[in-house]
Amino acid sequence: MPERAKAPSLPPVKALPKIQRSVLPDVHAPPADTWRVRWDKWGGRSLALSIVVHVLILSAGALIVVRHVTDRQLDFIPGGGSVQGGQAEDALQHKIQQKKNPWLKQAMPNRKLAVANSLKNVMVLTDLPDMLDFSLTSKPMGGGGAVSGGFGLAGAAGGIGSGVGLGTQKGMVFAPLFGLTIKAKKLAVVLDVSSSMTPHLERVVNEVDKVAKGSVVVLYFGCGLEPPAKPLVGTKIFRTSAVEFEKFWRLGGATFMETAKYKIKSQDPIPSKELFLKLSRRPQTYFIHNVGVGYTWLALLSDEVRNADGLYWFSDFQDPVDFKQIAVVLDNLKRRKQRLYIHSSGRGESFELVKNQLVVPTEGDSYIEE
Repeated sequence: MPERAKAPSLPPVKALPKIQRSVLPDVHAPPADTWRVRWDKWGGRSLALSIVVHVLILSAGALIVVRHVTDRQLDFIPGGGSVQGGQAEDALQHKIQQKKNPWLKQAMPNRKLAVANSLKNVMVLTDLPDMLDFSLTSKPMGGGGAVSGGFGLAGAAGGIGSGVGLGTQKGMVFAPLFGLTIKAKKLAVVLDVSSSMTPHLERVVNEVDKVAKGSVVVLYFGCGLEPPAKPLVGTKIFRTSAVEFEKFWRLGGATFMETAKYKIKSQDPIPSKELFLKLSRRPQTYFIHNVGVGYTWLALLSDEVRNADGLYWFSDFQDPVDFKQIAVVLDNLKRRKQRLYIHSSGRGESFELVKNQLVVPTEGDSYIEE
């Protein structure tokens, strides 16, 4: 057999260099840029610290507010028409009157007083908003709510007759005025200044100042109570200290337009000068221009007399009255809790009607001077 060819020999295999395991990265290790690193880069720690501080501040503030609201005392007035409710309401009304009327704290002069025999009819009503029917007046009346000086003898001592003293009436005054028993803490006056009543006015004003010095007085030309057939013009109330009053007086009770055109001539005498000077210099005294004798409710329901609980009305009650307008006046007097007292110079045609429809329902009084 032929000799098998000899296979060439392979070169010797060189040993490969050893590779260190530390050179190769560990595939199981987390990447170097983790979320914690990114949180630190974004300022997360500072943000968390700021949030914690704000939460603590808000919690402390809320705790202080809750403690303040919890500790605050609230005034509670019992209701339901109970005895406690009446006592609480009386005490509250007394405090309000003391704050509104500093004149109550002044020493009061000695006066002769007549005390009523019975106190059963005294009632305490709840204040309700007025419902004035002035839809036909051209503009609102008055120059603001002037507070009456009024009079009151809160806590006066001295029982009379059956032992009933003024001190038990919370300032209720029983004072005689031209035969009228006035039951009021504050009195407001409405005077008819028409020509037939002028001779009596000075005497009436003097007597009012003796009984209720400083009371509000409103002068009106006429004594009727009728609804207006058309819008009324010139119903604003002026003080008698204004020059408008001198024009009004010189012209014998003029309208607003008449006084606006009139120029005073100092050489002309002033009618009833003594009375004019007394009214023009008297504080808390107002007047309304002549808009017609039938609209005396402009004075009776004016803001100037609102704060009085007694209204004294002096006139002859000769002018006509209307049942519808009487109802409007009565509704407002009751809502204001005002008693009406009428003093008539003679028995006028409207006296009985005004007495029965206004005086009696408001628990006032009436007097006729023959």
